[in-house]
Amino acid sequence: MEQHDEAVPEVADVVDLAGQVRDITVSGLPEGYDFKATRYADVILKEAFPDRFRDLTQALEQFEPTLDELRSGGGGRTVFVARFDQSLADQQEDEQTVWGKQNITIEKSLGFEGNVAPVSKVRGHEIDMFGLGSLEQPLPGIAVEMEWNNKDPFFDRDLINFQALHHEGAIAVGVIVTRSADLQELISGVIRSKDGGFKYGSSTTHWDKLVPRVNLGGGGECPLLLIGIRPERIQGIELAYKVREKLDEAEELRTTWRESYESWNEAKPFYDEIRSQAFDLMPPVASN
Repeated sequence: MEQHDEAVPEVADVVDLAGQVRDITVSGLPEGYDFKATRYADVILKEAFPDRFRDLTQALEQFEPTLDELRSGGGGRTVFVARFDQSLADQQEDEQTVWGKQNITIEKSLGFEGNVAPVSKVRGHEIDMFGLGSLEQPLPGIAVEMEWNNKDPFFDRDLINFQALHHEGAIAVGVIVTRSADLQELISGVIRSKDGGFKYGSSTTHWDKLVPRVNLGGGGECPLLLIGIRPERIQGIELAYKVREKLDEAEELRTTWRESYESWNEAKPFYDEIRSQAFDLMPPVASN
């Protein structure tokens, strides 16, 4: 009996799923950031929550940390992250506060009519900046987390919180603000801590640690707006470019030394000198 292969339907090179990170389609957001979204978060935020969209836009427009602040030591909440949060908290609706840190609790009960009992303990989800949907109908609202330089598992915490809160109807959109890939590439290995080590390592919170988590399902069905802070938002960032240029010069020498030197031992002092010149341009800054 003659056998026929079953017809195989054509499949696009990339399946475009709603939960995948994609370009935004709305206008009106400020320059100096990378914006991506899942599940039409940008459209939901702008069309269904125009006041919160306006608040977030104004906070992003005001956000201009300095290079010196990036270089300063840590300990507690970073000064410009606190300033960003405050710029949201300052936004009001009818002279009433609509943004602030919130611990949202979820408590479930089970039983028959008139006879119910709790089936789970109260569950708290802390959100750094929670924007009320409106004064008349606070829930669902908008959750905003800025992850500037935490360990990258903090993204998992945020995405789990967003997923749970969206599932329960507490938030409509989750927003995560972090360093863009370009900013991470520029300052990683350039800005040093007071002990001479490097700040902003690859295992901290930045764009390339966030996007893969979301594309693998992080955040569940919660619409997400992802915001990456670009270098041009940082005042005085030109110095970091100068240091990076010097370090790139040293790296070029390290990979091509055979063209000009008989041995690495002969080339290495020149390599070390170039790196020393780079780091002299921007020495470590002591903690505040």
